[in-house]
Amino acid sequence: MGLLSILKKMKKDEKEARILMLGLDNAGKTTILKKLSEEDISHIMPTQGFNIKSLVHDGFKLNVWDIGGQKTIRPYWSNYFESSDALVYVVDSSDRRRLEES
Repeated sequence: MGLLSILKKMKKDEKEARILMLGLDNAGKTTILKKLSEEDISHIMPTQGFNIKSLVHDGFKLNVWDIGGQKTIRPYWSNYFESSDALVYVVDSSDRRRLEES
């Protein structure tokens, strides 16, 4: 079952959800978000703070918050939990030396 299916069941009357995307720096969060919104991914810079993108799929609006993963930003992640409907945690499984940190 995909994320959108779960959200539709949770929020039957609402047509909008806030998705929080977290993960270590360089995990690929911004790349995923840009691919979902069909943007160019050839020149992606590390996220300083956060990016917000609104995506519409099957009449459902997803407001995706891509939060930077640098060590200095991670202590602030919890500030975004309360107002989010779902969490997507991105792990770069090819970066074996950082798997434990993730």
